[in-house]
Amino acid sequence: MRTLSFFCLFVLVLGCEQAKTRSYDYIQYRALDLSAYDLSARIMLPNASAGIGTSMKPNVAYEIGGFKWKLSVGRNFTLLIEDYGDYAYRFAEFKRKLLKPNPFFEIEMVRQTNDILIYRRIVKGEFVAQKNARFFIYSVKRIHENYYEIMNREQGDTKRVVDFMYHSIQSLKANNAH
Repeated sequence: MRTLSFFCLFVLVLGCEQAKTRSYDYIQYRALDLSAYDLSARIMLPNASAGIGTSMKPNVAYEIGGFKWKLSVGRNFTLLIEDYGDYAYRFAEFKRKLLKPNPFFEIEMVRQTNDILIYRRIVKGEFVAQKNARFFIYSVKRIHENYYEIMNREQGDTKRVVDFMYHSIQSLKANNAH
C-alpha cells in the first residue's frame, strides 16, 4: 500500500512539472514597440551581447499605410513581415509548397511548431562547387484580427542567427491598445 501511494504521489508531481510552461530567458534581447510603424505589436530583438552582429539600433523600413515591414538589426538579422489580412490558411499553403519536390533544392525540416518552421535548404546538382546549407525561418502570427507572414531574407542565414530569429518571432505579441 505504501508503495502504491508513493507511486501515485510521484506521478502527480511529475504531471504537475510537465504542465508548467517554460518561458525563454530574453537576457540577450531588447524590446521594440512596433506601434510607431503602424503595427500594433511588440517584439524582442537581439542586442549586442548576442554576438551575431546586432550591435546597431533596430531599423524598421515600411510605407505609411502599407502592408510590408523590413525589420533589421545590424547586417545579419533581418525579418520581413507582411500583412495578409484575415487569410488564415497562409501557413499551411506555404508548408505545402515548400514540401513539394524541387529540382533545385533539397529541403530538410529542422524544427516546426504550430506557427513556425525552420528549414535547411541545400542546392542540388553535381556541378555546384559549394553546397553550403542555409537556414530559413517562416511563420504566420495572428495579431488582433490580421495574420502576418514573417520570414528571413531570401538568401537565408546561419543556424545561429535563425535561432535568435525563432525566439524573436515567439516573442511577437499584440499591444493591448487596439
